[in-house]
Amino acid sequence: MKNIGIAVTDPADWTGIALYNSITRSGMKALTFSFGEATSNISSGKLYAGKTDLTDLTDLTDLTDLTALDAIIVRDLGPAARNDISFRFDILCQLEELGIKVINSPVSIARSANKYVSSYMFRKNGIATPETLATNCLEEALFSLASFGRAVVKPVFGYKGIGVECVKNDETGRHKLKGLLEKNGLVYIQEFIPNPGRDIRVFVVNNRVMGSIYRIAPQGGWINNLSQGGIARSCKLTCEQEKLSLKASKVIGTTFAGVDIIEGDRPYVIEINGTPSGKGIFEACGVDVTTGITEYLLDLIW
Repeated sequence: MKNIGIAVTDPADWTGIALYNSITRSGMKALTFSFGEATSNISSGKLYAGKTDLTDLTDLTDLTDLTALDAIIVRDLGPAARNDISFRFDILCQLEELGIKVINSPVSIARSANKYVSSYMFRKNGIATPETLATNCLEEALFSLASFGRAVVKPVFGYKGIGVECVKNDETGRHKLKGLLEKNGLVYIQEFIPNPGRDIRVFVVNNRVMGSIYRIAPQGGWINNLSQGGIARSCKLTCEQEKLSLKASKVIGTTFAGVDIIEGDRPYVIEINGTPSGKGIFEACGVDVTTGITEYLLDLIW
């Protein structure tokens, strides 16, 4: 029997549970673990995760030996400080070097998690994306804001819409932009694309669209993320939107991804998520995206 690890932080996470059930139904054994409880014993070469309050860490009975897994599906790496997130990523790379299949690959997770890198790769490969500037120079940031008139400022490494700000080229907006630069040392700033008050989340698995939803901002808000109170509604993609989503996933190298599109004068890819939730797609479309991930995994390891 193949042993499949699911890296998930929240034991109640919908996608983690759905992955567990899909893998179990397929005849494989699913084991969940958190990178928040990961250990690398460099001397022995052991990489494991599980309880961290054991008095005897040489007893691995209650821990998951990551090197004994046939494959790992990364639902999330979990919130972490700078050194910690690097450590978790390094473990993924080590596991991949040992021949364990890691989905998504560490490289694609790194590319999708870094908005600067993903935006650069979109533009390089002819994928329409908003005009974007990343800088630690205040003058350049203010000049860019003046050029855009209205802009969206995001953390380069961010998730769930946390820390995203919309700023206008006025005194308040310029002051806010300056404060963000002083706080973070860098600003990632995109032109604001006038839109119908929604964006589109496309869930791609193995170069196939499994489902797509409109994410509609709550009343009085403008951030569409479901984790920020956005509402999911089923969406029928145009041919152009579908091609754009598939190309974005291919360029970043993800096996499964959530591709976010904004509807402006044409569709623009604004972000890609390499560890996306499938809950919104299921609730709005009735599609369990984890079945597609499991099917891909079966073909990969058998």
